[in-house]
Amino acid sequence: MTTAILTMTASRYEAVFNHLFPGDGLEAAAILLCNQGRGKRHRRLIVADVLYPPHHLLERKEDFVAWPFGDCLSPEKICDIDRDEQSIVTIHSHPNGCGRFSKIDDRNDRELFPSVCNWFDDGRPNGSAIMLSNGQIEARTVDVHGTFSDMTTVSAIGDNIHIWKSHKSQRQTAYQEKLAQTFGKGTLDLLRTMRVGIIGCSGTGSIIIELLVRNCVGELVIVDDDIVEDKNLNRLINSTIDDARKRQPKVLAIERAIQKIGMGTKVDAYQGLTNSPDVVAALVDCDVIFGCVDSAFGRYHLDCLASAYLIPYFDVGVHLEADGKGGITSADAVSHYIHPEGESLLSRGAYTMEQVTAEDWQRKDPTYYQQQRVAGYLAAVGEEQPAVMSVNMQAACMAFNDFMARIHAYRFDANAEFATQRFRIVHGCYENAVDEGGPHPLMKRYMGTGDGSLLVKNSTSHV
Repeated sequence: MTTAILTMTASRYEAVFNHLFPGDGLEAAAILLCNQGRGKRHRRLIVADVLYPPHHLLERKEDFVAWPFGDCLSPEKICDIDRDEQSIVTIHSHPNGCGRFSKIDDRNDRELFPSVCNWFDDGRPNGSAIMLSNGQIEARTVDVHGTFSDMTTVSAIGDNIHIWKSHKSQRQTAYQEKLAQTFGKGTLDLLRTMRVGIIGCSGTGSIIIELLVRNCVGELVIVDDDIVEDKNLNRLINSTIDDARKRQPKVLAIERAIQKIGMGTKVDAYQGLTNSPDVVAALVDCDVIFGCVDSAFGRYHLDCLASAYLIPYFDVGVHLEADGKGGITSADAVSHYIHPEGESLLSRGAYTMEQVTAEDWQRKDPTYYQQQRVAGYLAAVGEEQPAVMSVNMQAACMAFNDFMARIHAYRFDANAEFATQRFRIVHGCYENAVDEGGPHPLMKRYMGTGDGSLLVKNSTSHV
C-alpha cells in the first residue's frame, strides 16, 4: 500500500476546524479533495477543495456521525475528481477527546472505501481522518480491500507550522535530554521524525545542516551540484583541504561528516539542481525546506515547489559588498519565511524573472547568453560575492531559530511579524517585517496543484 502525507493551508485547516466543531459538542464531517505529489517514498495528498455536508443533513451524536456520502458526490463530481487525479479523504470530528479511530470508524471505512477505490483504476490512495478538539489530526489510507495504513504526516502550513506524525515516543539520549529541557519532549519527538530538505550546502547551507543535525532532526535531503574547492574552506562547515584536493562533491563531504558525528540523522544526498526529477521527488517528501542558494534560478524553482506542494520554505541569504580597499560597505544577513498563502520570494523582490531567464540561458547556452547580453536582451548575471563565515552564521541562525519558533511557537510576538528578518552588521541593527500581501499571481495560479503544476512540469521537462 502507498504511504501518504496529508497537507493543507492554514486557512483551509481553520475552515475545516470551524465546520467540524460548531460548538454543540456533536460530531460533524467533511470531504477533502486532494491533488497529488508523487514523492520518492510517499504520496503527498494536497487538499485542494473541501465539501461541507450541512449539519442538519447528518445524524450527529457525541460519539457518532452518519451522513449521506453519496449525496455529496454526484456522478459528474466523481468524473471531475477522476479527471483531475484527485484523492478522497473523509474527515470527521471527535469532540469527546478520543484520539484514535473508533471501532465504528473502522467498520464504516471498511464499508465505504472499497467502493471509492473502485471508482478509479489507477491505485491512487484514498483515506479518512479524525480531528480532535485541540486541532490535532490523525489520518490513514484505506485500500480496496479495506486495509488501513497510517499517513506518516499531517500538516497545516501558515505563519505557524502544525505537523502531526504517526510515531511512537522513543528513548532519549543525554544530548537529546538537553534539547527536551528547552523545547519539551513533544518538539524533540517531532524533530526526530522530520525530513528536512536543504538546497545549497556551502556557506549558509552547511551551517543550517549542522544546526539541524545537532538538534536531532531525523532525516535530511541535501542538494548541491558543486564540489569542494579551496575557496570554500573559509566557510564550509566540516570541509577539509583533502576534500578540496580530491574535488569531493559537497553533498558527499557533508554526508560523511554527518555519519561521523553519529547522532542518528539519516542523509539522502543529491549532487544536482532543483530542476532534476529525482531532486523534486525527494523534496516532495519533506516537511520543510531551506533554500541556501544565491541564484535567481534556484530561488525561483524553490518558490515554485513550495507553492505547488504546500511545503514551508526558509530562504537564507547574505549580501556582502567590499570596497576593494579592505573596507566593507554593506554586510546584511537575511532570512525569509515563505508559506503558500503569503508572499513569495518573487513578490518580495528577492529575484526577478529577468534574472531567472538570464541565468537559465547562461547555464544552457553561454554563447547565446553572451550575445543577448551584449545586445541588451538579457540581464547581467551577478558575479560571486565575498564570503565571511560569521555573517553566514548570523543568517543561518536567524533562519533556524525562525524554523523552531514556527513549529514550537516560543515567541512573545506573533510569527506573522517575522516574515523577513535582516541583520545589518555594518549598521548594527536588526529589522523584521510582516508579510503584507498574498502570493505573486504567478505562484497563486499553481498553489497546491502538486504534480499538475505547469511550473513543476516546466522545471523538469528539459532534464
